Amino acid sequence: MTIIYTIKGQVRGGKNSMVVTRTGKHYPRRPFTQYRDAAYWQILEQRIPGTPRIEDNRWLWTFDYTPADRRRHDAPAILDAVFHVLEKALVVSDDSFIKKIIFVEHEPDRENPRIEIQAKRL
Repeated sequence: MTIIYTIKGQVRGGKNSMVVTRTGKHYPRRPFTQYRDAAYWQILEQRIPGTPRIEDNRWLWTFDYTPADRRRHDAPAILDAVFHVLEKALVVSDDSFIKKIIFVEHEPDRENPRIEIQAKRL
């Protein structure tokens, strides 16, 4: 079984978008929440009814990332953001199940930045 999703637009890294208050409360900055919510709805629109939620780590995940620009991109921050979206959209019950990962960054495409996600059952 293979599950495929595409999130269009420039990915906003999650780990650099968090704020910590003096009391220790963590919350995301507005640009990240806007990205997260838009990506969440894109996943829901692509989700095939009856697709089971992933609840184990016996999956190979491929992330094909096409940025909008040539800046250096922080792969762990990108993956963190996408993992968060996948968990929020109930693709996975817990993002800790995403263990076997292939991350490929392609040449920039200003007109069509995206991340293509493929999960293949092993």
